[in-house]
Amino acid sequence: MSAPVLVLAATLAVAILAAVVPRALLTRAQDRLARRLLDAPGASFKLLTRAELCTGGAYRRLPGVLGLTEDALVFHGLFGETETLPTARLQKILTGTRLSNGRQLLGREVLRLTRSSGEELEFVLARASASAWRSHLGLWAVEERRAAMDVVSPGKK
Repeated sequence: MSAPVLVLAATLAVAILAAVVPRALLTRAQDRLARRLLDAPGASFKLLTRAELCTGGAYRRLPGVLGLTEDALVFHGLFGETETLPTARLQKILTGTRLSNGRQLLGREVLRLTRSSGEELEFVLARASASAWRSHLGLWAVEERRAAMDVVSPGKK
């Protein structure tokens, strides 16, 4: 083989490694964080998945795990960040493949949660995880509606 072909092959191999290795390391770190949270005393997650919290900027995301507890959604970042959204303050739930800044996601989905104050939180998830979140949050919404319908007010027919 000639030298330019070898250089091109080596460059291609380095580029592939640079794209794959960081994602694999982040995935392992997220799995270790999830295991640590599940092993903690009093852990009561209904759902716990890998997620990335979208922050300022088109490409800035904080890796971590997103969990659903009895009364809140909790994000635990790999670098110590924590974001809690009580389900009582949850106003709107959206999923899709496009971030609020217009960026299209490939192979991933976004879970956009709106607080009652109007502030939005966006999480990037794997497609299978997004499906699990749709299912769990759909069941939660049905239970909330059922609980609201069971309230009896005096004087109403």
